[in-house]
This record gives sequence, C-alpha cells and structure tokens, in this order.
Amino acid sequence: MTLEEIVRQSRAAIAWLYENALNFGGDRERIYVSGHSAGGHLTAMLALTDWEADYGLPADIVKGGCPISGLFDLRPFPYTYLQPKLQLTWDQVLRNSPILRIPDVAPPLLVTYGDEETSELRRQSDDFLAAWRSRGLRGEHLPQPGKDHFSAIDGLLDASSPLCSAILEQMEVQS
Repeated sequence: MTLEEIVRQSRAAIAWLYENALNFGGDRERIYVSGHSAGGHLTAMLALTDWEADYGLPADIVKGGCPISGLFDLRPFPYTYLQPKLQLTWDQVLRNSPILRIPDVAPPLLVTYGDEETSELRRQSDDFLAAWRSRGLRGEHLPQPGKDHFSAIDGLLDASSPLCSAILEQMEVQS
C-alpha cells in the first residue's frame, strides 16, 4: 500500500464518519484528529484537506488536531534507509509533505513532541508549526519534558496528563 493510498483512506474514513456519525450516536460537528509519528503526518494531511472541493463536505469538518512527533517534511525520506520500503517518488514526496501544502484556512493544531525526540523530528515539528502560524492559522506547541519518540504518547493513557488535558481543552474551546 502506498503512502498516498493511506492518506486517501484516512480522508475517506473522516468523510464516512461525518456521513454516518448520527447512526451510532456520534456528533459529526465535533471531529478531532490525533496521531503519533506517521499518524501525526496523517493528522496534518487531514487538517489541510480541502473537504469542500475534494469531498463535497463542509470545509471545517475537522475541528482540530494534535500531531504527536509527526512527520511533516518528507523530502529527506528518499535518502534514508526507509526508501526501499516506502518507494517514494519525488512527486509523492511533494504532494504528501504537509509543510509544503499549508492552506489559507484550516483547523487549530496542537503540535507536540518529547524533548528527548530526535533533532530531525523536533525540527520538523517546529518548522511545521512556524509555517502553520505564518499563514495566520492557529497552532500551539505542547512541550513534553522527559519524553522521547516512543513515550510521547504515554499521556494518552491518563486523562489528567498534560497531553490529554491540552487535547480536551482544544476540544472544549472549539465547542
């Protein structure tokens, strides 16, 4: 499965959720997304989707998101050990690098990573958030002291953690 197919399926899942939320007691007006690492990439891709043009859905279908230790600039990947598995073409890299596709209108994001994250993933998150804000979009950084790439999601296990608290606050502010 290609990266573009994973992005397409994620977008289709959000469209399905919006169309079917009422069938299972969901609130299609409160769709928030979050993901870790490659899931952080998908979170950004969902946030920048042109829902009206591509799916005929409201532009603000996604109300907010929290990419955790995300990948926002895929340009380095063809030069890494992952390329034989990913098989990314340069066109795919450009189409799927969120930092290169920041829209004029998008939901607020809470960008987070552990302070023991690799320098490259810290750079990607910082650069993405700066680019997001430079377009006038709302975005916040949540520091995670003592966390690394794998422990940055630990806060999701505890509703009173700084990570969960910040996500819940984002959802409350948007309601």
